[in-house]
Amino acid sequence: MAWFCSAQWTTFTPPLTIFNAAWGRTTGTAGEYVVVPENFTAPLHDDISFEIGACLGIPASTALHALTLNGDIRGKTVLVAGGAGAVGHYAVQFARQLGAARILATVSSSEKAELARLAGADRVINYRTEDTLQVIMDATSGAGVDLIVEVDLSVNVNLDVAALAKEGRLVAYGSSEREFKMPFSKSILKNIGFDFFILYHLPKARRQEICQGVNDLIAQGNIVHNIAEVLPLHSIVQAHERVESGSAIGNIVLAV
Repeated sequence: MAWFCSAQWTTFTPPLTIFNAAWGRTTGTAGEYVVVPENFTAPLHDDISFEIGACLGIPASTALHALTLNGDIRGKTVLVAGGAGAVGHYAVQFARQLGAARILATVSSSEKAELARLAGADRVINYRTEDTLQVIMDATSGAGVDLIVEVDLSVNVNLDVAALAKEGRLVAYGSSEREFKMPFSKSILKNIGFDFFILYHLPKARRQEICQGVNDLIAQGNIVHNIAEVLPLHSIVQAHERVESGSAIGNIVLAV
């Protein structure tokens, strides 16, 4: 398997996982072949299928970067928003492996709650039926959480700021709205730190570090890869519709 990079041909031994094959490119990933720079590939363990590998490039890597961006999380209390989602499900599992003292996760249904529990969440909060902030405060004896991994900042920013402990960190990798109000006064009075990132724009060295970290965590065992459905490439429209409808619990994978 060869990839063209930096005006040279570099040969790799498969299997590989490839990420960032769509960002900034007109042709995207809906094709049988794609050309990407070398630094957007990573080796797969021999016992990891391509279907699972498709879930690692973005979801698992995003989860690990969000958790470790501000250093060691051992002994800390972590809140994962969307604990049954593509990123959140990995974040709950990785937080457990990385030594978080307590892991809370929010979900929107009882089915998703069970997934988050099995992933290792100590307390799962159904935000549709429970008072999320009250549950968080009760679970932390009023102290709040040390770190939040956030999937939708525009919706949850006020809750997040209220739920964070002093000196807490809010790491957001998504938002349904591009522009929204931030509770600056409440944030600065608690010395809260905000981090936003897009995985594709991380420095090469950090991407390599994250890829190695994901492989190391998987090698430890007990990681569940939540694949909702595997569809053929010609069903890409249906795949997008499934994701957009919110009916799929887990990753939708296209097989080439």
